[in-house]
Amino acid sequence: MAKIACFANSKGGVGKTTSCLAVGTCLADLGYKTLLIDLDHQGNLSDDVGRGDEDYTITDLFEDPKFDITKLVYPALNKEEEIDNLNVIPADITLATEARAAERYRHRLQILSDGLKPIKDLYDFILIDLRPAIDLSIENALLITDIVIVPVDMDRRATKGISDLFEVIAEIKRNDKFDYMLVKTKIDVRNKIMLKATEDRIAEMKLHASDTAIRTSEDFKKATEEKMPICYYAKNSKSHQDYMSLTNEILDHMEILGERYKDLKVV
Repeated sequence: MAKIACFANSKGGVGKTTSCLAVGTCLADLGYKTLLIDLDHQGNLSDDVGRGDEDYTITDLFEDPKFDITKLVYPALNKEEEIDNLNVIPADITLATEARAAERYRHRLQILSDGLKPIKDLYDFILIDLRPAIDLSIENALLITDIVIVPVDMDRRATKGISDLFEVIAEIKRNDKFDYMLVKTKIDVRNKIMLKATEDRIAEMKLHASDTAIRTSEDFKKATEEKMPICYYAKNSKSHQDYMSLTNEILDHMEILGERYKDLKVV
């Protein structure tokens, strides 16, 4: 049965979508069957894997909880080529509106959980990209996640909303002991003052952060422009190396038996 990870932060622009896609492509590259779910109505994750204009999206499930979820699943693309072991359920602009409308359903918090049941055993991992807000679709995802990955950049506002996010997760799960991992993103190692300030804030809040930090790079913007995952656009870049290392760390943290990247080189 698939392990589920949500990528979340109440602040936008911290690298949630980039991290979700990068970890997803790394898992797929290692041979893990992986499903990406886009729960951001802007659909950036969907666009990044060539599925930004499909007939069916995750909105259809929230519009009709009995909708056949197999119709929502598409192979992820690198340009026009299908990516082995990687599928996606895309989103569209109507998601936010339909998530509010779904409040009328009696079992509204189980829509995603129930919907995934027919396909959950087909995957090793399900990675969910959450928009920086809390609505019914986000609550559905947080309820079923095994771990919350929280990207934080060097902006103090990225850590400011974490306590609020964690309170929401604890309330949804009815348990304040949930698994999470902070990931420092967009790190500029030359800016030692900002980097230390970020690390000090994380330490002050007594939060668990990954050992791996994601360094800033123009490769991310270029990959987005080319509609290519970073690991295909810049396979030997520091960006890809960082995400391979993070993927190893997530697998270790979750105590997953199986493949790892070996002999990672420092770029």
